[in-house]
Amino acid sequence: MKLGVVARASSWLLTVALAAPAAEAAPFSRVALLLPACEAPGLAASELRAAVALDLRDVSLTLAPAGELSSATDVLVQVATDCSTHSQFTLQAQFGDERHTRRVDLSELASPQRARALSLAVAELLALFGQPAAPPSTSSVMPPAAAEPGSKPAESEPLPAIAPTPKPSPTPRPNAPVPTNAAPPLPDRPSPKRAAATWSLSLAPELRFFDTTWLWGGRALAHYGAWRAGLDVLRAEETVLPGRVTTLLLHGSLAYSPVISELEWSRLEAGLRSGFGRTFMTAEASAAAAAHDAQDLYLDAALTARYSLQASPALRFGLGVELGYARGPIGYADDVEVARTAGAFASVLLDVAVHP
Repeated sequence: MKLGVVARASSWLLTVALAAPAAEAAPFSRVALLLPACEAPGLAASELRAAVALDLRDVSLTLAPAGELSSATDVLVQVATDCSTHSQFTLQAQFGDERHTRRVDLSELASPQRARALSLAVAELLALFGQPAAPPSTSSVMPPAAAEPGSKPAESEPLPAIAPTPKPSPTPRPNAPVPTNAAPPLPDRPSPKRAAATWSLSLAPELRFFDTTWLWGGRALAHYGAWRAGLDVLRAEETVLPGRVTTLLLHGSLAYSPVISELEWSRLEAGLRSGFGRTFMTAEASAAAAAHDAQDLYLDAALTARYSLQASPALRFGLGVELGYARGPIGYADDVEVARTAGAFASVLLDVAVHP
């Protein structure tokens, strides 16, 4: 039976029991409600008290404030549970020497329906005061005339669970406290693509090949996420008949190399790098020749790729290659090219990265 029908039937039952023509006034005027120390899902103390107060208002009864001791004109209703299942409850109501008990199972109800269902069970229990032995409850709350004859008293029968309904609860009456149990919005789950960037440092021996010159040296790199900042120191020596030329190339670089493929222990990165610095050429002439030192600005840009393997949580080995183009000085001896730092080039690096 739908929850709205259950509410109307229980309200009718309580009204008939407490406001019958034979009685000028109800045997009690207030209800003192004692709740368990633990709160079950959907049964916050404020929500349950609001639902009970709403049902009592229909029969001109009031709900005693929380924590106030009952008086001689109060009926005491206690909600008991062992706090383990959050679905099995025992309701006990006492007024004078008369006492009634009912067991309630809310395991099949959704959380938003539990406070209302327990409030209806309290209404059923209050309707038993001053009445003959009540027949057992059926699968839903019914007026006394609809109950089966010859059944056992209500004290010995548990209250059957109220079937859950997919429809929303009835709209609360105006000016009645509206229970709210809306959970705060859950935080967004972090995306795996936005992993926190980490710092690492690496050192790499480097070979750089130009058309007629190859330079050797090393590069120091600072990594942060996909960004790389490096400092290169490269050197070359060329000996020809007129003398010898020593080339020293110093330049810094900045690269962006995102991860394009990653497995458990390996990673492939690719991107772009640009660099700037200065080239120094020192010439040593033979006895029959003249020599002049030279220096000039150096600029380059390159495509980069790096494959690395994780050796430990703090250590990673990598192999990198670069293909690029540079603008720098070229050294000559008797119109013959001796040293070159301009034009197309290729670099090979073998690095060891350490994560602090």
